[in-house]
Amino acid sequence: MPDISVVVLGGGGVGKSCLTIQYLQGHFVDQYDATIEDVYRKTISLDNTTAVLTLVDTAGQDAYGAMRDQYLRKGQGFVLVYSITDAESFAHIRRLYSTLQHLREGRSTPCVLVGNKADHEAYRAVSHEKGAQFAAEMNAPFLEITAKDHRMCEQVFEKLVRTVRSGGGASAVVDAAATGASGTANANSAAPRVSGTTAAAAATASAAVNGSAKIKKKRKHRICTLQ
Repeated sequence: MPDISVVVLGGGGVGKSCLTIQYLQGHFVDQYDATIEDVYRKTISLDNTTAVLTLVDTAGQDAYGAMRDQYLRKGQGFVLVYSITDAESFAHIRRLYSTLQHLREGRSTPCVLVGNKADHEAYRAVSHEKGAQFAAEMNAPFLEITAKDHRMCEQVFEKLVRTVRSGGGASAVVDAAATGASGTANANSAAPRVSGTTAAAAATASAAVNGSAKIKKKRKHRICTLQ
């Protein structure tokens, strides 16, 4: 069973954790708690093939850039998230992509570009066309979603898995608000939050890990996985 390492990237507050938790647990978290580093595992069946995803939800704050860069070098697929209501978050993700290309030194970089908070159209600051153009530059799928919608979040990771499996050379695919795509990913088991290493937890050096085994400890931030 192949193991695919997925790294979720983006600035603070764009909804990376909301997207990830909606995908894994099927509910929307509306309280913001800045992530330092969370790692999850989920077994999926997609296109008649089973795979284990290791998802790394990275810090949006530049202070944790060194930690994030380790995952940029090692990841197999990348979800690049910005908020359509925040032009700076879009500029930030462009900078992150440049860093990603530099760190990977010519290796393939399978990505999906995600414009989150599509349910806040009245506050849009980044046009759909800008997102689509950037995705075309990356040769990556592009979706505008709301992390409140479970199916949209599923489609993000399904598209990324297919891009990774294709060798990272998939043509750009543009979706407005992703709906109705085939190939639902089904978890073999529930995928609860595995590690809860947030800024608050780091400050107190005590984060609760529910039903999981700790696999490594580094820089006082717990990184755990659960199958």
